[in-house]
Amino acid sequence: MQYKNKYTNYLLSGLIILIFFIALFGYGIYHWHWQGNFVYNLSRVVPYPAVLVDWEAIRYSAYLENLKSLKQYWDAARANSNVFLGIPGEEEIRERLVETLIEQKIAQIWARKQGLTVSPEEIQQEWDRAQKKDGLTSEVTSFLRDTYGWSESMFKERVLAPFLLQQKVKAALPEAENIQPEEAAKRAEEIYNLTQASGAVFTEIAKQTSDDRESAKNGGDLGYFSRGTFEPQVEEAIFSMKIGEISQPVKSSFGYHIILLDDLLYNDQNTPTQAAIKHILIKSFDFDDWLAHQKNTTKIYRLVL
Repeated sequence: MQYKNKYTNYLLSGLIILIFFIALFGYGIYHWHWQGNFVYNLSRVVPYPAVLVDWEAIRYSAYLENLKSLKQYWDAARANSNVFLGIPGEEEIRERLVETLIEQKIAQIWARKQGLTVSPEEIQQEWDRAQKKDGLTSEVTSFLRDTYGWSESMFKERVLAPFLLQQKVKAALPEAENIQPEEAAKRAEEIYNLTQASGAVFTEIAKQTSDDRESAKNGGDLGYFSRGTFEPQVEEAIFSMKIGEISQPVKSSFGYHIILLDDLLYNDQNTPTQAAIKHILIKSFDFDDWLAHQKNTTKIYRLVL
């Protein structure tokens, strides 16, 4: 009996010490922003939350993993003598990351309620499609490792899977929110006809009508991009056009694109691998506005800022 009481006392003492230890490191994480390897390994065992979205936790270990990758990326950019502007400080990096993780979690919660998922096969298909543009898998893998510290599997988990799920959410939202896509299609057709009118200037029409607010400032200019950047149907339309040609409205998960092909770049096999375009986007559903509304109406607790 005495031995049993002694064992119980040891157990209670150990439990109290463990709780104190967990609470102490929790204070260090949230008050002093501890981020060392020991804290990371501990947070993989103890589910400290970095953010709570509708009472669902984004784990501190996931926050640290992504923060480390972003710091590595911006350190590489800082070391590039050609890059002088636009490199954020650590506080801004943390703020951007937290906002990204919140947006991903909001999409995940909505997708789960709708029964939307992304399969491993879909992730692999997207990875394979991205490689087809150059056939340079080893170079891409090296870039991910050197720039972000990611393996192929980490990139699929942290980038491709959330991206593909978000695309499914974008595609499903208009019907769920009772948005009528016919209205966007009609508007896109009207704007396309406007670009075909005698004397029409594409850049001016883009500035006045495009729902892509950033590119609209520059007359719809998106610059050069490589194969694998856009959704397949958009990319197929672009690389089947002639320089100077304007496409009819092309549907994507964002809405409808009216595209002006400015230039093409070719590889050694005389195959076009890069294109410079301008576009006018007519959104069938404004996903950014939906996200902003969700962030304003959902209970969100940022514990790491």
